[in-house]
Amino acid sequence: MTINDLQGCLSDVCETADQQNGSYSHADYYFSFCNLISHILLFGITVAVVYKCLLLKLAHTAGHAFYCTIGFVFFMGEALLVRNSSSLEAWIGQTNLNRLHAVLGGLAFLVGVGGIAIKTWQKLERKREDPNATVRHFRSNHGFFGIIGCAFLLGSVLSGLSLYFISSSIVSLKFLHRFFGLIGFLALMVSQMFGYNTGFGRRQWKAHHQNLFKFFTFIATLTTSNYELRRFLRDIYVLISNSLFEAEPVQAREEL
Repeated sequence: MTINDLQGCLSDVCETADQQNGSYSHADYYFSFCNLISHILLFGITVAVVYKCLLLKLAHTAGHAFYCTIGFVFFMGEALLVRNSSSLEAWIGQTNLNRLHAVLGGLAFLVGVGGIAIKTWQKLERKREDPNATVRHFRSNHGFFGIIGCAFLLGSVLSGLSLYFISSSIVSLKFLHRFFGLIGFLALMVSQMFGYNTGFGRRQWKAHHQNLFKFFTFIATLTTSNYELRRFLRDIYVLISNSLFEAEPVQAREEL
């Protein structure tokens, strides 16, 4: 494959030659299977947590878990999955696919940040009621990875808006958008897994249920991010290759 071919694959949805010819490789079937597993797990985890939170009437930590799970697990995961779906692109078109990806990403940030704000406000209220109370902000593993993931998600949203309104052809900006989105999703899913160990998680689910949640969340993290990680590594290769090829003429002029 030439450098031009690789650079063409930096487009937001890149089909392989086999797909364009109407046939599919083993890799295509593998990633399609992973996408199916991801959709099932993301939906199942979200439904299970949301159902429990609704039973608790979103009181106290339940409100935080409700919005963060919907935003950071479901909307964020689906934003990654739909962006890499060539079948969905063929059905609704690339422009509508871009819009769907943007809407899901925006909802992930807004709903998830709303969940963080709820918990932060509850801690501030507790501190006002009892000045001697020990209130920790983002110092647990769950909180640390959550705020880190949220920061990367913000970077993904801002870079995505830049691509949408300024220019969608800036390769380095696409790279940053993918980097922020991928790292943000991984951090938020790690935060979700640590969340099952919090006091809220231990009160609401038995130990074996917590372990099942961790296992399914871990599998969902792998199956959702593996294709995006593959494209991210390919982008790194293309950027390095382009920089090397562009540097050769400059070196030749300097030697003259």
